Amino acid sequence: MKAPWARKRSSKGIMYWKLSALSILLTCLPITIVSAINWNVGNQYLIKQYQHNNEQLLKDTSRQIDDQITQLIQYSLHMIANPIFKSSIASMNFVNEFETTHELSDTLDFIENGYPLIDQAYLYIESQNKVMQSTLGLRSLDSSAASSAWKSIMSEDKGIFWTNKLVRPFNRDDTKNAIVMKLPFNSQKPFGALVLYVNPSKFHLNSNSEQISYVLDGEDTLIGQSDASKEYPNALPGIQKFLSENVRSYDSEFHFRLPVDNDVMLMNTLSFWKLGSIWTYVSGTPASAITAPNQPYKQVVLIYWAISLLIALGVSWFASHRMYKPIRKIVDLFKEEKTKDPSQYNEIEYIEEKWKQHRFAAESLQNQLNTSIPKVREAFINQFVSGQATHLTESEIKEKLLALQLDITDQHFSVIICQPYTLSRDSGQLTAKDDQLLTYASINVLQQLSEPVTSYMHTINFMDSSFAMILFYPASSSSDELKKQLMQLSTDMIHTLRDVLSMKATIIINGPTRSWSNVPFLLEQAKIALNYRSFISDSQLLDAELVLEQVNMQSEFPLELEQEFTHTLNLGLEEESVEILTRLVMALQNGDAPEWVVHQVLMRLKNNLYRVMLQSGHNPYALYDGVKLQKELKALHDSNACIHWFRTNIIKPYIEILNKSYHHSIKHVVDHIITTINENYMSDLSLETFASEAKVSISQLSKAFRQMTGTNYIDYLTSVKINHCKQLLITTDMKIHEIAKCVGYQPPYFNRMFKRLEDLTPGQFREQFK
Repeated sequence: MKAPWARKRSSKGIMYWKLSALSILLTCLPITIVSAINWNVGNQYLIKQYQHNNEQLLKDTSRQIDDQITQLIQYSLHMIANPIFKSSIASMNFVNEFETTHELSDTLDFIENGYPLIDQAYLYIESQNKVMQSTLGLRSLDSSAASSAWKSIMSEDKGIFWTNKLVRPFNRDDTKNAIVMKLPFNSQKPFGALVLYVNPSKFHLNSNSEQISYVLDGEDTLIGQSDASKEYPNALPGIQKFLSENVRSYDSEFHFRLPVDNDVMLMNTLSFWKLGSIWTYVSGTPASAITAPNQPYKQVVLIYWAISLLIALGVSWFASHRMYKPIRKIVDLFKEEKTKDPSQYNEIEYIEEKWKQHRFAAESLQNQLNTSIPKVREAFINQFVSGQATHLTESEIKEKLLALQLDITDQHFSVIICQPYTLSRDSGQLTAKDDQLLTYASINVLQQLSEPVTSYMHTINFMDSSFAMILFYPASSSSDELKKQLMQLSTDMIHTLRDVLSMKATIIINGPTRSWSNVPFLLEQAKIALNYRSFISDSQLLDAELVLEQVNMQSEFPLELEQEFTHTLNLGLEEESVEILTRLVMALQNGDAPEWVVHQVLMRLKNNLYRVMLQSGHNPYALYDGVKLQKELKALHDSNACIHWFRTNIIKPYIEILNKSYHHSIKHVVDHIITTINENYMSDLSLETFASEAKVSISQLSKAFRQMTGTNYIDYLTSVKINHCKQLLITTDMKIHEIAKCVGYQPPYFNRMFKRLEDLTPGQFREQFK
């Protein structure tokens, strides 16, 4: 038997212990964060105060260094004005003129001892390749490297400049930093230079024992440093790298942190202009030295944190116990049967699961209702516009639509039918699936355009790449204004389909009307008007009312072209048939014949071929699928596509079946014709005569002749005659009219025929080959 405390513990589920742990975490974590922030804020405050106080010291020290160098420059300029540095010493014999040499040595010694920053003073004589120093005396630069280095300082354009690359002569291993002044000063032809090497230990850097300080010249080369800087040899490369990555100017100031030897240096830099370049003074202090006074405060923070943590634990336990009581009550309410031990499940998950079950049942019913209403509404509208709900009155329709969440009170209604045009055959024929995708894309585009100006829109997809849109407008505007809006919307639709989907379209508009009962009539009128679009490849916008007023206008039918086409096709002449078909379609188009008329004419040509095939004993229904052809033709909306379709699907199959119907015995007849033409081309030879002699039809003989020779009879006969004429023009002196009569041509006709075939007149041809 469990002890009372054990039973009490086991009656609590997983959520209770999670809640207790979360309460402890939420109370202890802020205390820990606050303590850590308090500690860090204290350190950051000390660092910030130090940097603030160090800014003035940085400026004062930088100004002092600037003053020291300025005074050094002024002192140097004053010394170089000494008359002893005259031009004559360039060619002076220092041995013979001992007194002058001694005076120069004393002057250099005086210069070295006259200013603390000067370490050594050298006099360089370029013509003699010699240098003089007070302790070294006068010596020649025997080393070629030293001689080149000292000679290079004379190539500088400036009369006074700073250098950090001039090595001291005679193996004096010391700093290379020096001020160089050409002699005589500012002369066009200096003979030498006075070089003053700087003593880096003489710079006053105003730094304490823990602070590192550096003075860097314009090339970030070290000039002077504090004693503490020597304890951090890795600091200078990091400083030089930082300065090289940042653009400096006069009085530029930077603050950054530099990790050095397991510590962080708080660095400060200040730049100043000197000797034509930007010099920089750098100082830094270890962060550990700044935060050292804050160490005793650490113990106070730890004690505060420990006491606060104990108090938070007690408060957390009490709060979690109180917060768990409502949760337990809700669990007891949801209990419907005996469940497993509470310590083995999460109370919140149990409550959530039960709540989801109730909520799912309610949402399912609501979703079914919300989903069914739009579908029922769409189905009702489709039923009405198709004429299946004509028994309902206007008020009854309004009530039913209102029940389906659509209020048509005080509304105007307009109808738009859109027929998008798919790609032409020159760009590739679309499949049925592609056609449906483009139709849906067109519907979506036009829905977005109409949403800003309509209160509701119903779409009807006719599943033949065309669709209709019934637009609902508020009755606040007049019919004329709505008509203008409808025209503008349709224009925007055409432009959008062209720009977005690269499609053209015919759009038929009808309306507006205030009676919903008139909508099926408007839709039917728009469907009829769609068939009366002009047969052009461009987009069209038509008003159904205006189009139907002109339906009685008759178009002139080119009957003679139809007869010529049928006759030419029966002869098996494909190219000529296509040319006549093109003229026929263009004649209809130029006569403003609507699209359905052009389609009917093409179907009439097809039916004529059916009749001819039946008369000649062929079965047209084995060659053509009439239903498929009519459906394909109806989907074509420009002249080029129709001509290409008719040639591919009607003309070529018809000619192929004619070719197969020829008997091989007719070959000897064609051979006889070819022989006769070559021997008697000057005679009046006709294909009808040959057909009569061979007892075959003219069409069969013409087709067989074309199949064997690759050209028709007339062209073959003409080419034989013209070739004979060309031989006569080249080989004889006969006159042109005599040559024409030799082959049976009248001279004017001969000239025109020759010019058409050869692009030259007979006379020009003869001149060309003379």
